[in-house]
Amino acid sequence: MAKKPTTTADTTEVTSETIETEASASKASKKDRLISMLRRDGGTTITAISSALGWQPHTTRAAITGLRKAGYGVETAKPADGASGLIYRIVLNSGPDANASSSTEANQ
Repeated sequence: MAKKPTTTADTTEVTSETIETEASASKASKKDRLISMLRRDGGTTITAISSALGWQPHTTRAAITGLRKAGYGVETAKPADGASGLIYRIVLNSGPDANASSSTEANQ
């Protein structure tokens, strides 16, 4: 339950518009943010995901495994510049919805 805003000469009034704006700004879940990072053209690294989402590397790898189990086609590649680590990205047209539609087309 939210506290009632108190107003004094030093504070500004809190309106329902302010609260709704703050709530809608944080609608994207960490899973949604992870998927959008993996859908970038160049993909992303475990280090970049971990720092952006505030996760440990092992948590990031587990989340990627969860996406694979959910039907997303996550592929890995070595960086072109020879740096250490792997580049992770989601293959186009992959995801839970893509698998359902392709299996429906195959049955017809």
